[in-house]
Amino acid sequence: MKKKNIVVLIDWFLPGNKAGGPVKSVYSMLSLLKEEYNFFVITTNRDLGSTQPYPNIISDAWQNYDQIPVYYFSEENLKSKKLIEVIKSVSPDIVYLNSFWSYYFSLVPLRAEKSGKLTCEVVLAPRGMLGKGALSIKPIKKKLFLSLLKFVNLHSKVVFHATTSEEEKEIKGFFKKANTRIAANINSTPILKGRNITKQKGTVKFFYLSRIAKVKNLHYALETLKEMPPQINVIYDIYGSMEDKAYWHECEKLIKQLPASVKVNYKGELGFEAVQPIISQYHFLLMPTLNENFGHSIAETLRSACPVIISDHTPWNGINKAHCGYALDLKSKSKFKEVVLKAVNMDEDEYASMSQNCIKFMQQHTDFEKDKKAYKKLFSS
Repeated sequence: MKKKNIVVLIDWFLPGNKAGGPVKSVYSMLSLLKEEYNFFVITTNRDLGSTQPYPNIISDAWQNYDQIPVYYFSEENLKSKKLIEVIKSVSPDIVYLNSFWSYYFSLVPLRAEKSGKLTCEVVLAPRGMLGKGALSIKPIKKKLFLSLLKFVNLHSKVVFHATTSEEEKEIKGFFKKANTRIAANINSTPILKGRNITKQKGTVKFFYLSRIAKVKNLHYALETLKEMPPQINVIYDIYGSMEDKAYWHECEKLIKQLPASVKVNYKGELGFEAVQPIISQYHFLLMPTLNENFGHSIAETLRSACPVIISDHTPWNGINKAHCGYALDLKSKSKFKEVVLKAVNMDEDEYASMSQNCIKFMQQHTDFEKDKKAYKKLFSS
């Protein structure tokens, strides 16, 4: 049976890492399914927020990245007509979009499909962009745009890729007649068997791993740490791309107001390969995000046997029952503070138990064969 050709459109791809979760989701999907389908990735030749092209990457030509054909568009050559030409050059059976708002990598191919310039099936992954938390950022602009999209009926023939039943509800909340199929996000990070970190009462090392952006809610964590008592020792290291510098300046003001017992450091960006070794140095991920349709930093932390303190606006609320972290309602700041203090004062035995629970939890929630079946259904005609 002939393999289907699937063209994957994404604004940023490897070797870039600043765009975070979507890049990891796509790469994990390609790794899992590359024997089943012929994948072709079309992207840009620079990372999110960067003005410089990737070194050692040829722009405006097909080349292999980790055995996957990738076309890296330069800024000057990324035009609608050329994009459609490159898509059609590989005779796609499916075009797979990974953004709801991207002009070139979502709207242009959707318009081409609508006008008949593209005759293949289109699958669209909103990547959590229709969630309440994501829509709370610039809400008026986004809602007006959604109204316009519904009016022109641009998504009438699209297959929507929902990663959870909750995301399916979010999609159907805007597009009632949407053709949705569910296939979970994939994270291919190995599950560690244990950790070699000690935990003393009154001392904790927290970390944050995500883009510096309002939707990730870093300021909420800083406001909580502002209320910590003086007799403890807290380190909070921040890793992630500086997506929103104005938001970071607001966070810096909060950092200056923290008590002497709390030390906060911005540690820069991490490549995908560096994430798991870095996680091994910390006790908890502290990230009260407003919205995640998956949350790769959460998944990678749990797969590294490290507990998490997060919001309940992610697919990971099962950690509460599994006792491998805390998924909390952000409306209760007192509860969030209580849990942070509990983490600070946790002893070695309780922490070791939570760490082992992370391993058990992720083993129970990893089934790559099930994932394969779901993606085959997603890409079926």
